[in-house]
Amino acid sequence: MKTAINDFRVWVARLGFNGRQISQAAELMGITGSNTVSLISTGKRELTVSERLAMSAVRAGLKPWTPEYDDELRKAGLVRQDPTAA
Repeated sequence: MKTAINDFRVWVARLGFNGRQISQAAELMGITGSNTVSLISTGKRELTVSERLAMSAVRAGLKPWTPEYDDELRKAGLVRQDPTAA
């Protein structure tokens, strides 16, 4: 569990938030429950793959997906044809 606390707190810090702004940072990932935020930030709950993907999206400055936004991403050359290829 130590990895989750370190990863989440590193992500929060890299966004420029301080320890008092953890809830604000979590809201960017779509996490709004104070209990959930507390569990993640204290390492009592592991981050899910979906949460880690949301962290990457927020860090990269991506907007929530819509068909129109997908078109923008495709035009910018940022869409993978095979999303399973790493």
